[in-house]
Amino acid sequence: MSSLGALPQTLKSITATKIKELSKQRTLFDKRKEEIFANANSASDLPTRVRILLDGLSHLKGYSKDSLNIDDLDLDIDSSTSSDDDSDLEISSPIVGQMRPENHANIRRFLLQGRYDPSITEATLLGWVALLEKELRYLELKHEHAAFYSRLVTEWLTHLDEKITSSAGHKGGDDKFTESDTSFENVGRAEMHEQRAKWESLVFTAPDYVDKNSVWTYLETLFTKTKLSQQALKELRESIRKFANNLASQGEWLDVDKLKWVSKALIKADLLSAEKSTILKEFMQNKEVTQEVVDVLNMRLASLDSWDWGSDGIPIEMRRHLNGKYRVFMDEDLLDGLFLQYLGSRWAVMLRKVFTKFLNSYAWSPMNDDVPDEHKDKRKYFQSSRFHTEVQGHSINELRKETYYNDYFMSQLPESTDDGTKSYDDDSQSKNALDTKHSLLHLLVTESLIHKTQRGEFTAIRSDYEWFGPGLPHATILTVMEYFGVPEMWLKFFKVFLEAPLKFVQDGLSASTQVRKRGVPMSHTLSDCFGESILFCMDYAVNQSTNGGILYRLHDDFWFWGAKITCEKAWLGMTEFANVMGLRFNDEKTGTVLMGKAKVENSSVLPVGNIRWGFLVMDAEQGKFVIDQAQVDQHIEELDLQLSSCKTIFSWVEAWNSYFGRFFTNNFAKPAMCFGRDHIDMAICTLSRIEKTLFSKRTEQAKGGVSNYLRGVIAERFDIHGLPEGFFYYPVELGGLGLLNPFVRLLAMRENIKHTPERRLQKASLQDEMLYQSAKEKFEKRGSCTSSITREKDGKPLPFWSLEEFTKYPETYSFNLLDAYKSLNEVPEEKSVSPTASFKKNQAGLKGKGNSPISSNWGSMTPYWRWVAEMYSDEMVSTYGGLAAVSREFMPLGVVKTLKEGRFRWQG
Repeated sequence: MSSLGALPQTLKSITATKIKELSKQRTLFDKRKEEIFANANSASDLPTRVRILLDGLSHLKGYSKDSLNIDDLDLDIDSSTSSDDDSDLEISSPIVGQMRPENHANIRRFLLQGRYDPSITEATLLGWVALLEKELRYLELKHEHAAFYSRLVTEWLTHLDEKITSSAGHKGGDDKFTESDTSFENVGRAEMHEQRAKWESLVFTAPDYVDKNSVWTYLETLFTKTKLSQQALKELRESIRKFANNLASQGEWLDVDKLKWVSKALIKADLLSAEKSTILKEFMQNKEVTQEVVDVLNMRLASLDSWDWGSDGIPIEMRRHLNGKYRVFMDEDLLDGLFLQYLGSRWAVMLRKVFTKFLNSYAWSPMNDDVPDEHKDKRKYFQSSRFHTEVQGHSINELRKETYYNDYFMSQLPESTDDGTKSYDDDSQSKNALDTKHSLLHLLVTESLIHKTQRGEFTAIRSDYEWFGPGLPHATILTVMEYFGVPEMWLKFFKVFLEAPLKFVQDGLSASTQVRKRGVPMSHTLSDCFGESILFCMDYAVNQSTNGGILYRLHDDFWFWGAKITCEKAWLGMTEFANVMGLRFNDEKTGTVLMGKAKVENSSVLPVGNIRWGFLVMDAEQGKFVIDQAQVDQHIEELDLQLSSCKTIFSWVEAWNSYFGRFFTNNFAKPAMCFGRDHIDMAICTLSRIEKTLFSKRTEQAKGGVSNYLRGVIAERFDIHGLPEGFFYYPVELGGLGLLNPFVRLLAMRENIKHTPERRLQKASLQDEMLYQSAKEKFEKRGSCTSSITREKDGKPLPFWSLEEFTKYPETYSFNLLDAYKSLNEVPEEKSVSPTASFKKNQAGLKGKGNSPISSNWGSMTPYWRWVAEMYSDEMVSTYGGLAAVSREFMPLGVVKTLKEGRFRWQG
C-alpha cells in the first residue's frame, strides 16, 4: 500500500497538529463537564438542576441561545456574548446522534410551564435530569473515542516512521519502502529465490529454439489461405504503416492535454514507486513544470531513433502477490516512464482498432448453427416472421459473438487513450477486469448446461503459457510485428526497449547489470501490445481450425469449449502455434473436462489435467465448480503468518480486508444464477471454516471470531473495553475500523436466487412447447403466411411440423432459451434489508456530516452498508448515543484515508 514516505510532509504535520488540538479540546471539555456536574449537584431544587445541565450541554454543543425561560431584563443582553469563563471551548456543530436543539428548546418550554403548572411533576424533572446526564456521558464517550482513534492512527504512523527509518539506513536511503514491508511477514523467502532464479534463467538467456523463418512461414500460411484473408491482411498492414509514420511525425507529439492522460495511465499502471507517483502528481499541478516536461518528452520523440535506456542499469524489484507469485518490476526514470507510456498507449489503441477490423472482415470465420436451407424454408412456411429470431439478431449465437467482441477480444488493449491501461492479473486494481474473469466462469458453466441439455455432451479446455511475460522470445515479437507491417525504424526502437539493462535493488551495491534477452517488462503498455499481437495470431488460428470457434482469452489465460471433436481441433491449432512461437503451456493450469457422452472415450489429443481457477476446480461428475479445500488450508496458514506480523491495528485490519474480505471471496468466484445457491452455501461455509480455524489457535476470547480477537488486542494495548460490534464494521468516517464482512454480500445475493439452473432450462423448454402449440393452432386455422413458397400436397396444406423439428437449432431460433441463457449468466442482485423505525430516527442525525457509506440518505447506501448499518445500529446507539462513535471533525481522517488509498504489495 502507500508508503509513508510518499505522504506529503504537510499532511503529517497537519495530522500531528490536529491530534494536539483534539487533546486540548478534551482537556477543556473535561474541565467544563466537571463544573456542570458540580453546579448541578449543588442546585437548590430540581428545576434549577435541570436548567444548569441544559445550559451546560447547550454551550458545549454550540447551540444558539434563545429567549425562553429568562427574565425580561436579560432580553437586552447581546445573545452573542457568553458569561462563561471558558468561552474558548466551542463546538461548531451538534454531536451526531445526541439530543437536537429542538429537544433542548422543548425542555426549556416545559420548565417555564412548570413554574405555574403542577402537572410538571418531580418524576418528570428527575427524568429530564437522567436524560441530560446521560447525554453528557455520551458526549464524554465521544471525546474518549476520538482520543482512542487518534492513538490508533499515531500507532500506525509511528510504526511506519520507525520501519522506514530502519529501512533507509539498511538500504542506503535510495530505495522505496512500502507499507507491506512494515506490517506483513516476509513469507515465502525460499520460493522468492526459486522464482528469481527461474526468471533470470529466462530473461538473461536468448532462446535457441525460435526460428524467424519458421515464424514467418507459419504466419504466411495462416493469413494468406484465401483472397479474403489476403485482402484483410493487406488493409491491416497499410493501417499499421500509416499510423507508425504519422506517430513519428511532429504533428503527433505531446502537448499539455495529452500529458494529462499519459500521467493518469502511468499511475494506473502501478509501475511507478509511491514517491515517483507523488512527484508526478505534483508536476501536474504546476503549469510551468508541466510544459517543461512536455518539451523534454517531445525532444525524445524527435530523436526516437537514438533513444536508449542508458548504461547504468535500471533498478528492478520483486513484488509478491497474494497468490504466491513474484513478479519483477522496473523502477525506471520518470521521464522514460511517461515517454514509453505515451507511445505504448498510442500503439495499443491503434492495434486494437486494426485487429478488430480484421475480426469483422470476411477473413474471420463466423460462428453459426449451419442451419440447412430446407429447415429455413420450413420455418418460413409454418411460422410468421415474428418467430424468425435469426433475422432479428436475437439468438444465443448472436449474443456469443457480441460478448466475445465486447469483453474478451483484445481485452488487454484500451479502446481509447482515456481508458488507460488494463491491469494484469491483479484482482484488487480493476473491478471491471475482475468482473470479466468471473463472467468467463459464468459463461463456462452456462454453456455446459446448454450443451448437455441440447447435445448430451460438453468438453472444455483451459490453459495458459508458462512464464509468458518473462519468456516471450524477442525474435518472435519482432518477427510478428514486422509481418504486420511495422516499419524498420520502429522495429529498431522496439528492440532497444526490449533489451533493457537491469539490476536487482535487493542486491544492494553489489548488484550487477545484465541485458534483457527475452521477455517483456511488467506493467508496460508496449508489452501488452507485443503480447496481444502475438496472441491475436492464436485467436485467428483457432478460429480457422474450428471453422468459427471462439477462443475466450484474457491475456495468455485462454479457454475453449464445445463438442469434443471441435475442442480437439482447437487444441491442435494452439499446440502448433505454441511450438512455432517458442511458447510452452503451463502444466499446472492446463486441463480438460469431459461431460456426458464426451466421457465415453478418452481423447488422445486433449491435454490431461483439471480445470482450475482461483480456489475452484471443475468437477465433471457434478458439472460445477467446487472449492479446493486443501488449497484453502495453505492460505489459512499464510494469512495467519501475515496477520501475526502486523504491528498496528490499522495494518492488521487492512491485511484482513485484503486477504479474508476480498482475496478469498474473489477466488471463490462471484455468485451467478448458473451456479445456484449451492455455490454460495459452499463459499459461506468455507469462509466460516477459515475464520474458526484461524482463531482457534489464539486466546479463548478470540475463538468468537475476528471482532473478539481485535477487542482483546485493543483492551490489552490501549486499555479500552466494551467496544460494540459495530465499531469494528462501521466505516472510519463514523469512528469505526471498517472491517469487511464478506458473509453479508453472499447472503444478500443468496436470497435472490429463486430456482436451480436446471429448473430455469426446464422452464425455457416448457415455454418453447407452449409456443409450438400456439403456432400449430394458428397454422391449422389460417394456413401458411408465406405465399411465395408452395408446399401443398394434393392441393392441401402440409400438416404442421413436429415438436422435434420446431425446437431444432434453439441457439439460433429460441428466444426462450436466449432468455434462460442471459438469466443464468446474471449475478444476483444483493437483497437490501429494510430500515427499522429506530434506525431511521438515528440515521437522521447523520445529515450534513460529510461523505460516508453509512449516511443520512438510505437510498444512496449500497445493500452491503444498509445491512451492516442496520445490523449493528442498536448497540452503536446504546453505546455512543448515535450511529457515529465520534464526530468527524474530531478524527484525523486525512492520514487514514491517504494510507488506505494504495494497494498492498505482499512482498517476501
